[in-house]
Amino acid sequence: MTPSLRGGPGRIEDRRARAAALAAVSTAAGQPLRLACAVLEHQLSRVDDATVAAAAALAAGNADRNRITGRYPLLELDPVAEPVAAEVPRAVAALAPRAVPQPLTADGRQLQALGLQGRRELVEAWLDDVGQVNPLVAFWIGVAAGPILETAAASITTPDRSEWTGPACPFCGGWPRISVIAEESGEFMAGSPRFLVCGRCAGWWVFARATCPNCREDDPRKMAAHLADGRRGVRLDVCDTCSAYIKTFDLRVDGSADVVPLVDDVASVALDLWADSRGWHRSSVPLAGV
Repeated sequence: MTPSLRGGPGRIEDRRARAAALAAVSTAAGQPLRLACAVLEHQLSRVDDATVAAAAALAAGNADRNRITGRYPLLELDPVAEPVAAEVPRAVAALAPRAVPQPLTADGRQLQALGLQGRRELVEAWLDDVGQVNPLVAFWIGVAAGPILETAAASITTPDRSEWTGPACPFCGGWPRISVIAEESGEFMAGSPRFLVCGRCAGWWVFARATCPNCREDDPRKMAAHLADGRRGVRLDVCDTCSAYIKTFDLRVDGSADVVPLVDDVASVALDLWADSRGWHRSSVPLAGV
């Protein structure tokens, strides 16, 4: 069963339009949404570049063979490191200091001065495990990598639930940023599967409904859902075992017709602040640095 993939791989324009619409009416999340707009505008300007397209093609070149042999992630990440490292200075020049806060600008300037080899080493660490890289540095790498990884992910077939049900992204190996109950996934609260959404390549894949993506806890008594001000469309799924949470958007709920989950995640920053005050944590930080 294929979800609607709202704002999925390669649909940067859809996310940019949603971010702009929300930024125009939001007060609490106005600044992070404006930052998201600037990031998405830059990424949109890079997707048709020949070097980006060539890097994406290299990354996706063996995807069919990898899928047949059960090798995940499906994308080849080694050829991506140097093109992403070369993209970082372009991202910094486009966004700093016009669109990003000073701490991000400072780290961006340091990355520019580091040189291609130094940036490549950081990109390789980020591709292996985002947690190995300082979050401010990871922000710039994520901005630079997005057009390449998304273009590559958009060009290959999403594995179905018989092929992949792990918590890491089957396309690029990144960790999920959010989860989604899509329109096609079954009746409300009927135990149907959800989809996880990658914070690096925007890929969607199916994942068990009552399992923690962070520690794989699958005892439903240890998973609690916390609604946002009584709204059913967005909630926090919190694991009592590891204290991690993931934000879940239910696209079947009335009022969710315009929701683009990766963007509405940024718009619902108040939920993250509320979770932080209770000692819960996310395993994946939104691109806009919320």
